[in-house]
Formats: sequence, C-alpha cells, structure tokens
Amino acid sequence: MEQHLKAIIFDLDGTLLDTLLSIADAFNRALDQLGYPQHPSEAYRYFIGDGVFQCASRCLPAAERNKASIDQLVQAERVEYAKSWHQQVQPYQGIVELLAELSKREIVTSVLTNKDQAAAEQCIRRFFPGHSFHHIIGHDGSRPHKPDPSGGEWILKASGINYQQAAIVGDTAVDILTGKACKMLAIGVSWGFREPRELTEAGAAYVIEQPRQLLELL
Repeated sequence: MEQHLKAIIFDLDGTLLDTLLSIADAFNRALDQLGYPQHPSEAYRYFIGDGVFQCASRCLPAAERNKASIDQLVQAERVEYAKSWHQQVQPYQGIVELLAELSKREIVTSVLTNKDQAAAEQCIRRFFPGHSFHHIIGHDGSRPHKPDPSGGEWILKASGINYQQAAIVGDTAVDILTGKACKMLAIGVSWGFREPRELTEAGAAYVIEQPRQLLELL
C-alpha cells in the first residue's frame, strides 16, 4: 500500500545497530564488579528497550531491585560502556544502503531511542558518518522514555511533518506502541532483538524482514 511517507523515525539498538553483545558485556562486567550474577548475552534481548535503568532492574536479582542498587549498577555500567561502546557493534546488513536510498528520495530520517542521548549520538557519529539524521532524540531526562509520545511528537513538529506522513520503525513492542501513541504508521523489523509475534501483537501495521522492504511502503 502506498503511504506517501515523508519521514521515517528509527529506533537505534536492534533496528539500525546490532549492539546486543556490546551492551550485554558492559552490564555483565558491571554486575561482576558489584558481586551480582551475570547473564547470557541472549537474555539481554529482553532486558534492553526501555532505557538503562529498566535494563539494570531486570539484570538484578529480584530482592535487589531497589533504587539504590539500580542506580549503583547504572553508574558502573556507564563506566564500562564508555570503555567499549564501539566494540562488537555494527549496522545490520542493508541498513547503510537503505539510509542512502532514503536520502536520495529526500525522506526525512530521525532517530528516537531510549538509549542515553550522548551514547546515541556517539554511536551514530561512529557508524553512520555518511548519513545526516535530521533529529536524534535519546534519553536526557527532559522527557519520558518511549512509549510516551512526546519524543515522536517533538520530531514531527520540528520537522514540520504531519503524523499521517510519517512512520516509526523499530524492533520491540515499545517502538510499535510509541508509533501508535503518535498516531503514526508503526512498522516492526524482524532482524532485531525481539520476535515478530511481539510486534504483531503490539499492533504493527507491517513487520519487514529486510531493510530494503521498507522502500516498498513509502
């Protein structure tokens, strides 16, 4: 179906970049330093997506999920992540080519992520040096995490684009719910951290298996 889209808002981790091992390793090193059990990398597929504090909470033993322990783990993880954020990270196959084609078609592209703002900007500078995103919105404490619609609504307003001409693309239910909250077309991707079923159940209008398939929805 032709959507006449003028703007695409992408999630970052699990959508544009495969960061699973990088995030898992940083958290596991922090957990080990604090005397907590570590987790298999695959477990982080379900820990990641709602911001660093929620991830920290999910990493901790149930009896330790209090504010002090969560804050301590986040502080330790941020130190570890700063050392190795670029290691074991790469764009998903076909993403760089997709972004180039979107630029060619003059589609406005932005990033809306629950990742910390500075970390999001750092990753984008490193791994997408040839692409200019119009807006990069991460978590900086000024607005709630996704699926709150405020970040997406800000991007649309700043871009001067109506929600009917925009889509959000992501790999988790959080992204799909964000799109729906913003009244945008919500498109799931199957190559990220979660299963297609989660995306469909959250209300994704489409679930694509390869980045180039997004072009068919423009």
